[in-house]
Amino acid sequence: MAFGNKQESSQKALSTSFLGKGTYIDGKFQVEGNVRMDGNFKGDIHGNADLIIGEGAYVEANINVRNLTIMGEVHGSVHCAEKLEIHNTGKVVGEIKAGKLIIEENAIFEGTSMMPKKEEKITSEQKTASRNTAEQKKQ
Repeated sequence: MAFGNKQESSQKALSTSFLGKGTYIDGKFQVEGNVRMDGNFKGDIHGNADLIIGEGAYVEANINVRNLTIMGEVHGSVHCAEKLEIHNTGKVVGEIKAGKLIIEENAIFEGTSMMPKKEEKITSEQKTASRNTAEQKKQ
């Protein structure tokens, strides 16, 4: 297989990293693909990844990922480009921003949340119709 091959790149995106129970990391974590954390982490987590914070895990971090599933405890600022799920065993304390937000019954969330609007593309026909309507109202 040639270096940089498309198939090789897609395998990298499907790879899974794991931080097991009893493990503690303090620092910056740059992630790609799928990552599951069942241990303790303090610092920053960034990347185009799907991240799972497992039950019993404790994370104190600024998190910026594609998708995030929380079954453990997270303290800090969380930004998910697509979807954030807080399961019934999960706890989040801090600020969250996500495209989609799912909070199960009995989950704990203390903080602020923001779900930005998706910008709608306005076609040239809609602009013309809007302009015509505005002109008609003036008359």
